Amino acid sequence: MNLSPHLARWGLFFSVLSAGLLLDCSVSSAQYQRTLVSGEAEAVEKAPAAETRSKPSAAEQAIRKVAVEFKKAFDAGNAEKVASFWAPEGEYVEASGMRLVGRPAIQKAYAAYFKANQKAQIQISVDSVRQIGDDLAIEEGRTMVAVPEGATDYSQYTATHVRQNGKWKMVSVKESNLIPPATQVNLKDLEWLIGSWEAEDVGVTLKTVYRWMPGNKFIERTFTAQTLSGDKPQVMGTQIIGVDPLTGDIMSWTFNTDGSHAIGIWAPVENGWVIESRGVTADGMLTSANNVITKIDKNGCRWQSVNRTVNGAELPDALEVVSRRQ
Repeated sequence: MNLSPHLARWGLFFSVLSAGLLLDCSVSSAQYQRTLVSGEAEAVEKAPAAETRSKPSAAEQAIRKVAVEFKKAFDAGNAEKVASFWAPEGEYVEASGMRLVGRPAIQKAYAAYFKANQKAQIQISVDSVRQIGDDLAIEEGRTMVAVPEGATDYSQYTATHVRQNGKWKMVSVKESNLIPPATQVNLKDLEWLIGSWEAEDVGVTLKTVYRWMPGNKFIERTFTAQTLSGDKPQVMGTQIIGVDPLTGDIMSWTFNTDGSHAIGIWAPVENGWVIESRGVTADGMLTSANNVITKIDKNGCRWQSVNRTVNGAELPDALEVVSRRQ
């Protein structure tokens, strides 16, 4: 993240703007990229272990908790607390190349940033944690930071943690820009999705259709489900995808037939997109997730939802789904 108070865009630990699409663990939900409906959180918790990811190690759990606490300190504008997550001799290399060494330097930079960017909000998507030996771990992830009336910034990072006196501290954080300038992001980059896509699982055919809306400024996405017994297809919802004229970001707005809704911001990554999302279920529960779509080839793509929460409670990552063009 660029901590210089003179720069409007930055990226420390990734920023997440209000955006929301949340997939549940079923294949159908992943295909639809919908918000979690009432009762599903309990169902996910009770799902067989084979349907969820393996239990994370103690080190991974501890480092993910550090990310949660880091967010709380950042959102509160507490520079001293933010800097405390580094080891005393820790370093931070932000996306512009600026290198800060030691807690005092990191705290000073954050204090200046918070003064210039009040009410900045950060979200942290931890993609992986690899433990090396007993006291060393490598964390990789993405950030998205939202500043009121400012531009949203996207970053990816690698953080090296060491265990000191029983606590995990960051000794090195290196960051790079995740998204190219907004002028390089174009809705045409999603044109390969136009058409009909299908996936099948557990006796259900899942169909998603992308089509250009008049004027080619928005893409409409509809998704339906049909049992293999031939019952009438059930419409699950509609999504509109377009470029926000104010920020230049590709965004999506999703409306489901159960009354839930979500908004998402799309960031390009290698061979696909990451959608930082937030939503609301029909009964008022807040949801968040990072939804990943990866292009296999012109006739195939993969969907997965990770880093999912409902009312702040973490859920397991959804199973990966492969869709084929029809």
